[in-house]
Amino acid sequence: MGRSYAAALGCLALAASILHGLIHSQSPEPVLTRSIFALIAFAGLGWIVGQAADYAVRHSVEMRFRIKVERWRQKNSNNPQASPTSVK
Repeated sequence: MGRSYAAALGCLALAASILHGLIHSQSPEPVLTRSIFALIAFAGLGWIVGQAADYAVRHSVEMRFRIKVERWRQKNSNNPQASPTSVK
């Protein structure tokens, strides 16, 4: 997820910076230099945010799974032939 966020935010920053330069009729060299720095900075920021989001989602799914398995174990502690895939 980090790479996806990095790509999205980096491209968005690049496009916004180029558009800003075009609107203000700036010369291409400083616009592209600023745009590349914006791309790198926002790609790094996007990677960090994406990694944090990935961790949060994985942690949430794992916790929900563990809770369901524990409920199944408690419910079926007297029935050793029960299957954990039947939990809803």
